[in-house]
Amino acid sequence: MLSEIGLIGLGVMGKNIALNIAEKGTFVKAFNGSQEKIDAISDEFGGMFSGFTKLEELIDNLERPRNILLMIPSGQPTHSVVNQLSNLLDEGDVIIDGGNSFYQESENHGNILSSKSIEFIGMGVSGGEEGARHGPAIMIGSANNLSDELVELLTAISAKAPNDCIGFYKGHGSGHFIKMVHNGIEYAEMQLITEAYYLLKYAEYSNIEIAEFFESLKGRNQSSYLIEITSEILRKKDGEFFTLDLIKPFANNKGTGKLTIETSFELGISAPSIYAAYDARVQSNAGDTWKKATNQSEDTMLELDHSFNKIINESNLSKALYFGRVAAMVQGLKIIHKYSEVNSLSINYSDIFNNWSGGCIIRSQMLDELLEINKTAEDFLKSESLHNLLKDNLSVVKDVVSSSMLNNISLPVLSSSLNWYLNLSSSSNPSNLIQAQRDYFGSHTVQLLDSEEYIHIDWRENE
Repeated sequence: MLSEIGLIGLGVMGKNIALNIAEKGTFVKAFNGSQEKIDAISDEFGGMFSGFTKLEELIDNLERPRNILLMIPSGQPTHSVVNQLSNLLDEGDVIIDGGNSFYQESENHGNILSSKSIEFIGMGVSGGEEGARHGPAIMIGSANNLSDELVELLTAISAKAPNDCIGFYKGHGSGHFIKMVHNGIEYAEMQLITEAYYLLKYAEYSNIEIAEFFESLKGRNQSSYLIEITSEILRKKDGEFFTLDLIKPFANNKGTGKLTIETSFELGISAPSIYAAYDARVQSNAGDTWKKATNQSEDTMLELDHSFNKIINESNLSKALYFGRVAAMVQGLKIIHKYSEVNSLSINYSDIFNNWSGGCIIRSQMLDELLEINKTAEDFLKSESLHNLLKDNLSVVKDVVSSSMLNNISLPVLSSSLNWYLNLSSSSNPSNLIQAQRDYFGSHTVQLLDSEEYIHIDWRENE
């Protein structure tokens, strides 16, 4: 294991991962521009920490080959620090970017540093503050093999479930790519849980009763970290009021969901559950655009169809929630599969499931089931067992979505997941008409059923 590591970034994530590293026996040497900040946290490390207020001092005080971990905001801050380090480090030194960098930026950094014989590692980290301190899921992207000492350290600080929740992927940007898709799936899972909460509120469940529903999913092998924290959130009180009921109904984002969507478009992969989850956050900030125009009020929204409470029950909701979560996971895996295929990376699904089995935000019992399916499947994404997880819950999802629509209740991710499944499982679709329309106004050509050739048809000339 490494005897020491350099660290740049002592924010919440940086400090907590530094404490994790020090606890495993590796001395942390950190750069921070504020001596006050360094002094404030030094005592927490039990003698396994020293700080420097000048970057050059940190570089000079690290053993060679140097290993430097960056835990700083993505984008320009990371780009600026990488540029500075590229002029200060020597051949054989290693930079590890543990921030939320976009994978293409990591690829660029890796290529530039490789020309100087400096190793760059793009490291996705999931688990938040608690994960960083006690064991996150770690997604490593590297063009070359890491030193045994560095592998040992990164493995030691990763989550255990009980396996080491660390994945090693080929390519400078692959670790950050897989973390990006993880976050896209996370958006969809959070929105699906929110939609289940929304339906149960309409069915006049109390916050405690909704918490009990989410807690019951563990007994059905359907629980997850996000579902577990939702139960805790629902039970939290501020005096006589539930804290959740005091929070304004809008949600923001840091952009990783948007990056997942843009990347899926570039790769030509459909991921509507993730699109809908991101859009739901955008719409939550739009205010009551149509509410006043339609005379809509909370009272009129609660005038429910008589069949609503028969359909919206705990059994049906657990099945619908599971359907949506599997759909979002499959869409994310399809994005990873295409990325792997385009870049000849041979990324293995089992590695991903193990990687995400602990420490990360989307860890869940569902991943164990998917891992078992992958062990026996010749082609995981086309396997009958995976398909059955969706098909077996289809009729219930149709009922839940239909009842919600009839009662003016929006379920953006669940309805998008249903449409995605229906479209992919249909033996036909009407896109032949779109081909014809494009050919009519733009001569974009069409492909006939009995040919691979593309031809233009004169649509204005009818026989």
